[in-house]
Amino acid sequence: MIHYKNENGFQSISLDINENNSFDLEAFKLLDATLEKAASEKSKVLILRSEREKVYSTGLNLAQLSNNPTDAILQDFMKYFYGILDKIYSYPTPVIAEVSGHAMGYGAMLALACDFRFGLEGMRIGLPEVKIGIGVPSFIILMLSDIIGKKQASDHVLWGNAFKTTEALDLGLFHELFNDSGKLRESVDKYANKLSKNSIQAMIATKSNLRELTSFRKELIKKDIAATLASLQSEDAKEGIASAVAGRRPEFKF
Repeated sequence: MIHYKNENGFQSISLDINENNSFDLEAFKLLDATLEKAASEKSKVLILRSEREKVYSTGLNLAQLSNNPTDAILQDFMKYFYGILDKIYSYPTPVIAEVSGHAMGYGAMLALACDFRFGLEGMRIGLPEVKIGIGVPSFIILMLSDIIGKKQASDHVLWGNAFKTTEALDLGLFHELFNDSGKLRESVDKYANKLSKNSIQAMIATKSNLRELTSFRKELIKKDIAATLASLQSEDAKEGIASAVAGRRPEFKF
């Protein structure tokens, strides 16, 4: 389930999909529809949060991907995969990620697409795709590079090791960390309220100008869709996904 609230322009979308907030095609469709609804209403700030304890999102439902999906399903999957990220990234008003738990793979990507990120101590965040045989998309690397710098982003996506949230804070990936999920939510709500004291129209215009700096992302995403489809159908990805589902180490062939 995806929960949505709009209280006088303060919008929140809360992930409550399953115990790991892992995305399958139906969850993608639900989140996409919720974002469409939110964008159609007046907004001051949007908060993207989780209702699951100590889990923001661990990414994709790999079991669905391991079950030999058809080309049509994979195409649909990719359309929502990238469409959702771009909708969050280009959302008219500021978006805050309230990362109250582990954010891995697509979960980390959702947080990267937001304008501000606040987190919980003791959690992990990262892009481990290379460890399961999947290439990290250019658009994702672009967002990460803009936040923590190209060198740190390059090191991270090539190694695929998750950051502790304290490490991510030092790199600038988080604005602030909290040791309690209740305090995190309270502080995010206060931050959203302070942010809303600015001119909403001026923030919308400024955010639009910021996104113009990466207007070429549309072409990146087109290429990323084709590249990700090819990557998912590779032998390494099939082995990596199967091993992750089975809970074993992958055995990649050279």
